[in-house]
Amino acid sequence: MGLFDKLKGKKEIIDWSNAYVATPKFYGKPDGTIFGAIALTEGTETVLPKSPQNEYKVDGRTVSEWKMVLISTTKDTIIGDADYFIALKNIEKYLLDSKKESVLVKGLTLSELESLKG
Repeated sequence: MGLFDKLKGKKEIIDWSNAYVATPKFYGKPDGTIFGAIALTEGTETVLPKSPQNEYKVDGRTVSEWKMVLISTTKDTIIGDADYFIALKNIEKYLLDSKKESVLVKGLTLSELESLKG
């Protein structure tokens, strides 16, 4: 797409097909409540759900607590986590595209990933 296409308002077509589609893992807390965790990995284009609480249930029950787990490939470890919905808001500046139910996030650098820590 050339500069003139952008000036004419033509939208660039974004390819979602090579992105990692994040799916949650579920964990129990000592009090018996369950929370969902969705990973975001350094350098990986990732599709994240906008409202995981509406898409995923455990034993038919809605999961209300969600975390985003931040994984560094540079450090080869989990570098932290954050409240999913706060992190999703902070990720907006890194979005490549957005659909009704999900967003496509560019592959983040280590420093960008660290900026999301809660």
